[in-house]
Amino acid sequence: MPRFAAEKGPSPLSDEGRSRGAEDLATARTRLLVFWNEDRPAAEDYLSRAMLRPYVEVLRSRNVAPHRIHRHGRCPLCGGAPSVAVRRAAGADDGAARFLLCGLCGLEFAFNRILCPSCFEEDPTRLPSFTADAHPHVRIEACETCHRYVKSLDLSQDARPLPEVDDLVSLSMDLWASEQGYERLEPGLAGI
Repeated sequence: MPRFAAEKGPSPLSDEGRSRGAEDLATARTRLLVFWNEDRPAAEDYLSRAMLRPYVEVLRSRNVAPHRIHRHGRCPLCGGAPSVAVRRAAGADDGAARFLLCGLCGLEFAFNRILCPSCFEEDPTRLPSFTADAHPHVRIEACETCHRYVKSLDLSQDARPLPEVDDLVSLSMDLWASEQGYERLEPGLAGI
């Protein structure tokens, strides 16, 4: 993984990949453990998350929960932070149900629509959402309490979009949210 990042990644990721590729085994293992124990967030150590994801996806496919802290608002299987939210059609009277997609193992899990997954703010007046005409099925679900956000994709009308792909396509919304002073709860595939 570090070699691929060094050869194919954008400049900062390429530099990190070269540096990590030259590390001894003990240092590499320690870096992964620091990320795994949540001592360093994915926004600061994108490469560790990328390296661990295939392993944790295999655990998920076998329904094996790794030994890790499972905090509220995090993935119930691996404890990873959500990278994106999706809204899917629910019952006729219920509107769309909200699910969070784990940035580490990829599990999709149900989560209350009116609740910040970071600080658990539940006052709807403190939880604004923002949309853009360029991406009508995407919105930024922000929190005025912790200034974090999760990008949400509406799949209630059309379930064909792929959350991680549409997350990349709507990167301009992340840039806008950052300019407004919001920080994404967990980076997407673009590292933002």
